[in-house]
Formats: sequence, C-alpha cells, structure tokens
Amino acid sequence: MMPRLVVLLLGCCLAAVGSMAAEPIETQEQIWTFMKKYGYITEENMVNGMPKDEETKTKSITYFQKMGNMTMTGTLDEESMELMNTPRCGMKDMESFADMMRRKRYALGPRWRQTDLTWNILEDSDDLPRAQVESIMARAFKAWSDVSTLTFSKVTTNEPDIKIIFAAGEHGDGIEARFDGGGGVLAHAYFPTSNSIGGDAHFDEGERFTEGTSTGINLFQVAAHEFGHSLGLRHSDIEDALMFPYYRGYVPNFQLHRDDIAGIQAHYGEGNGQPEEPDTPSTPLDNCMPQISLATRTEDGSAYFANETHVFRRTSNNIIPAGYPKRIGDEFPGLPTNLDAAIFYSPYTYFFKGSQYWRFQNQEMAGTYPRPMSDWRGVPTDVDSAFVWSRNGGIYFTKGNQYYRYTGRENSFYPQPLSHFRGLPSDGVDAAFQYSNSITYFFKGSDYYRFNDSTVMVDNGYPLNTAIQWLGCDPNELLGPPADTGGDATVMVPSMVAVLFSALSAIYYAF
Repeated sequence: MMPRLVVLLLGCCLAAVGSMAAEPIETQEQIWTFMKKYGYITEENMVNGMPKDEETKTKSITYFQKMGNMTMTGTLDEESMELMNTPRCGMKDMESFADMMRRKRYALGPRWRQTDLTWNILEDSDDLPRAQVESIMARAFKAWSDVSTLTFSKVTTNEPDIKIIFAAGEHGDGIEARFDGGGGVLAHAYFPTSNSIGGDAHFDEGERFTEGTSTGINLFQVAAHEFGHSLGLRHSDIEDALMFPYYRGYVPNFQLHRDDIAGIQAHYGEGNGQPEEPDTPSTPLDNCMPQISLATRTEDGSAYFANETHVFRRTSNNIIPAGYPKRIGDEFPGLPTNLDAAIFYSPYTYFFKGSQYWRFQNQEMAGTYPRPMSDWRGVPTDVDSAFVWSRNGGIYFTKGNQYYRYTGRENSFYPQPLSHFRGLPSDGVDAAFQYSNSITYFFKGSDYYRFNDSTVMVDNGYPLNTAIQWLGCDPNELLGPPADTGGDATVMVPSMVAVLFSALSAIYYAF
C-alpha cells in the first residue's frame, strides 16, 4: 500500500502549482458525488443525493476500499478519505455493485477492430513545447506497442483514431466530464467506440505537467494510463499497475506491470512482449491449486479446473494424468489467462473473459475467435461462472449475487437473485459446472458445494475442500488430517435423484 500521507502531501502540492485547485472532498454531499461519479453507487440507490439505506452505504464504501487495497471496514476512515482526495484518472472504477467483487485483476472494455492506430494532438499544452509533448506521447504509445500487436502512427489529420487535447474546465464532452483544476482529476479517456470521441484522451490544463522530475505531474505516466483506456482497458485494483486509478508520483525507469501487459495482450495478442509470472505462485503447495476460478468439461469426457494461469485435468475414467497442472494456453492453444468462466454444451466448450468468448472442441479452437459477448443475448460481460443446470438442461450464468438464464434473446425476467439457489455463498461463486454424474457443483474460494436438484438447495455436509476432493492434493499440506468424507470426484456412480433429473433434462422448468 502506498504511504497515504505522501500521497496526500502530493495532492496538496499539486493544488498549489495548478492554475486553480480542485476542491477537497470533505462533506457528505462531496463524498457521495465522488462515489457516484466513479461507479460505487448508482442514482437508483440514492435518495436526495445520499445512499438510500445503511446497507447500500456500507456496500459502496466497502467496494471503494477494495479497489484502493485498503482494509474493507465499510466506514469512511481517515485512510479512505486520504485516498478519495488523491489525484487520479477521471474514468469510472466499476460499473455495478457486482462488478467489483468479481474483479480479477485487470478488466477489459471494448477493443479496436484494427491494430494499426493513428494519433494527433489537436490542442496543445501550455506547460511543455509541442515537440516535447509529441515525444512523450510517442513513448507512452510505445509502452503498449512493445508488448502487443498494436502499432501507432503520428498523423497531421484532425480525425485520427485517437485525438489528444489539453483543456481546462468544461471542454466539450459534457458538464459531468469537466476538469476540476490542479490536484483532482488529471485526465480522462474514452474506450474505443464508433462515436467520434471513442479512443480520445483529454488532459487537464489545470495541472502542471512535467517530464523527468518529481515536481508537478509526470505527463508520460498519465498519458500511458489514459491510452490504456483508449485501447480498451478498465481500471485495475493492483496498486503497482499502471491502470490503477490513482497517480503514484513520478516513477523513474518506468515499466508496465505484468497486470497491464496481461490485459493488453488479452485484447490484442502478445506481439514481442511476454507478461511476467503472477506475483503469487500460480501452482503453490507442490503443484496444487488451493483455489480455482473455472470448472468445465470437454467432449472427450475430461473435466478441467483452472486458476488464473494453470489448468488441471481429470480424464473420463477419473484419473489426473501426469504433467498437470499445465499453462492454460498449452492445453487450449489460443486461450488467454485470467479467464472468467467456461461451460460445456455438447459438443463444444465455451470460455468467457470480459466482453469476449472462445469456442473449443476438446483442445482445439472451433472457428475464428474471440467473438463478442453480444452473441449471447441477455448475458452480461465479465461473468463469474456458467453451467448447464442438471434440473432442466438450461444454460445459466452467474455474476456477483445474481444469475441469468440464456434463452437466445433479451429477457426482462433476468437477472434473478442467486439466493434462489439456496445454500450458496451470498456474494456469489467463482465457478460452476455440471459433472459427468449429472450433478451441478459450485465453487467458492477453497470450497465447493454439491447442489441437490430435488430440494433446490445445497446438500447437507457441504462445503468441502476443492483441492483435496477434485485435484488430489495432499490434505496434510492443506488442512492437516482429512475428514472421512469420501468426496465427489471419486464417487462416479450418480445418485437416483441425479439419474432421474438427467433423464428429464430436456423438460423445461421455469426457475
């Protein structure tokens, strides 16, 4: 965690050097204006500019604290107020309550269809000469092109792909986007869209932009961050990542964080650069995964369990082959890391990440992918899990504490509360799938839940440990002496209830 006092003092200094100072956030009205602006609360959850109830207030503050890597107390303490007054990007941090708790490091927005992009500065900065600003912008673009398939060209036209302006106050893109002077919002940018403003980056002339010094605001770092948005990256909750929403101060010898690299490569491919390994071991405890974020099956009868970077496999005869876990891209060539969810719908397995999805038949990509999630009408982006429910054969997705049923069209009946699936964690699940025994399983943290379709609730005796029961991990390393549970992955004979509902899977049940 960055020292908050240093950041706060930085903000005070910035306020002094700009042409006017951003007003500090102190009052309840200012606090909740900030929370609404950055997506931590919506208009529908407010009454007279305040949270509609204590639960909404606590939830909003908790998500703000999670994004800022603070202790999630649910109350606005001194540390929270210091971060709220830290210079930052003007883009939203989250789109909904559910978005924050399911966030998996970097987050993706829309992307450019092409990888060869043009840029031009249409309104100059008063702080630095034009030639110096152009050089800084070129280096900021190069930070992204060095690790992806993207290329950037400076042009002289007034209609490049990415238009760059320096402006103060209200500057043509709406009163809500007006700049606030030194020490507040430093800049903002727009995701790639078909609109004329899509991809554009705007910098607040109320700041004093500098190069190569700890005084003022380092223009290169701010520009590289904003261009991340111009290319389709949302804010990251990794504090050392460039796409973290708050300004960190001047960083000599700046380099992109592995989280930034993984995000841009998920959108545009790897190019010449390679993301570093995650900052925590991907397969700790002697190549075992204490937690998973994805579970699915393939046509050949295999079951797969994955974390952010690696995948375990169980064969159709319930054996874990040698050589696992493997890198996700080694088992499924063409897939990125940090996947959100997957689902097996015979004969294909579909993988989901952000606003895109991929289709595989066993271990081979089946078609030209990725494709946009808009193909799945009525299903949101950034889902948490996906499964075919063994009760009715329907396709379901979860996101946060809600679930959706895919029907091939927009359906106003969804989303519905995940609490309908009684006994599951109240804040959502990490993964789900229907196993070969026709039973639906849900996964959260280090645990899993077996769902009983006849009672529409989790079976008694659950949750159990995922790594022990499904991945064959050593219980002495994970939990100490194991309980005599028998487990589910080793019990391959389905129950009579499971058989019954499997036979009825073609019958429609409204749920």
